Parts: sequence; C-alpha cells; structure tokens
Amino acid sequence: MINYIGLGNKVIAAVIILLTVTAVFIPSLSIFTEATDYLVHFLFLLIISGLIGLIVNSRTILFTGFVCAAILALFLKNASNTELKDPKINDQGFISVAHINLSLVTNVATIQNIMNQSDLDVISFQEYTPDWANIIPHLAAKSYPFSFKDVRMDLYGKAVFSKHEIKNFYVTTYMEIPNLVVDIKKKNQNFKIISSYMVPALDKLSKEKAKYQYKMLGDDILQNHENLIILGEFNQVYWSHDIIEFRNKTKLLNSRRDINPSSFKMPYDHIFYAPMLECYNFEDISDNENNHIGCKSFFQLKKEKNKMR
Repeated sequence: MINYIGLGNKVIAAVIILLTVTAVFIPSLSIFTEATDYLVHFLFLLIISGLIGLIVNSRTILFTGFVCAAILALFLKNASNTELKDPKINDQGFISVAHINLSLVTNVATIQNIMNQSDLDVISFQEYTPDWANIIPHLAAKSYPFSFKDVRMDLYGKAVFSKHEIKNFYVTTYMEIPNLVVDIKKKNQNFKIISSYMVPALDKLSKEKAKYQYKMLGDDILQNHENLIILGEFNQVYWSHDIIEFRNKTKLLNSRRDINPSSFKMPYDHIFYAPMLECYNFEDISDNENNHIGCKSFFQLKKEKNKMR
C-alpha cells in the first residue's frame, strides 16, 4: 500500500513538473494559448499543492510544489517590472502617460474625469471612432491643446492628446493596422510615444500576423530608441512568448509589476519604456463601476550616473 502511495506521489510530482516546464517555456501551440493567461492562478495552485504535501507528510509533493512555484514566480517577475521598489524622484525630467480603450467606456463623464486629472501629460485613445471624435476634442480643448488623430470606423482608430507641444507625428502601418507615433517636447526634453494595437493571437493565421507585427515594430524601435514609451492594446498577457521575445529584442522595460489574481480577466493593455527612463508609478484605470478601461504610468529620466551603469 505504501509503495502505491509513493508511486502516486511521484506521478503527481511529475505532472506538476511537466506543467511548470510547459508554462515557463510557453510553447507556441494553440492548445496552450488560452492557458497562458492563467499562470498567476496556476502559481497559487502550485503553492497549495506544496501545502497539501506538508499536510499529508509527502516530501515529494511538498518540495516539488514549492520549487515549481518559485520557478514560475521568478519567470512571471522577470516578465514584469523587476524593480522591487519605486525609484527615488529626481529632477531630470518627468512625463506621465495614459492609455484608454474607448470600447470599454460607457459614460462620457468617465473621460471628462480622466482629462481633469492634472497629473497626466499625454492620453492615448484606442478605437477612436467618429462618434468619439465629436466628443473628446471638446473635452480636451482646454487641458490638452495638442493632438494627433486617426479617426476610423473600425477598432483601429487612435488619437493622442498632449498638454505639451507635438514636434513631429506620423502613422506607421504593420499588416494594414496603423500605429501612431508622436514626438513630444516637455520643457527641454523630447519623448517619443507610440500608440500601438496588436492583432489578437487566436488561431494560426492571427498568430503569424501578430508575430510579424511584433517583428516589424521591434525593427523600427531599434532604429530610434531614445526616451521611448510604447502603449496600447497588445492583446496578450505580458508574459506571453511574443511579448517576451519583443522585449528581449528591443530591451524595453515593463511598467506593470503585477496583476490582480482575484480576476480571471487578465489585462492586455501595457506600457513599455526605454531603459533611459524610470517608471516610478503605474496604475490601472477603472470607471465608476470598477470596470477596467485602461492604465497609466509615470516616468522620469534616469540620472546620468545611473545611465553609465
């Protein structure tokens, strides 16, 4: 009987290890695409399995559960903002940006409240349709006098509103999907903002399309990387294979440090930034009914001595 229990523990441990290895390496197979969204929840299951091993006095399950949980936790942390604490505020230059998905907004007052926030320098809007184009410019006229808009009937419409001068702007297209690029001058500092949209990787064709988008965007970023902030709808969790590969290629950092594990709907909107910047605050944006509609980040330029490291 004891031998059967020992064999069963080894089988359970082998399954745990196999699932963890699969999760960390994230193979590009359609069967695992949706499962990758729930790695944080899987992490909690690994911790629980370790606790169960402790309760039933199974050293095999105990150590397997906790070791695999530690490996997965390190993987998820490396995919997020790896800073353990916010950087100290300096006087090198600041900029704050927000991304709003208008398809999730049900009340104009929500946009009005966001634009009344004095701490935001730049706001990027996704799904900027003609209906919103008749509303938002009036709301933004006083606080955000500079803008670049690409109004469209489909979900690819975008707009960027800024409190500071937009020195240059253009649209770059990947797989017929537009991305807005604006150069903003705040005091004596220049910042490049890219408002992007990536195709949801739902099947083989859309996966290939998304992968090509990331490749083309990464190639463009490598040519102009200074004081860069890219934000938008990436339609994948930040630990997905495509995003990790994209960030490894471009050396961009992630603003988001964690996600809310109490929700089974993972955020697909992200804000990435160049290493010469520091993110000292990141917040998700919700409406009055606590529905997620976007996110915002606050950045500062690194001190020169930090850049040399």
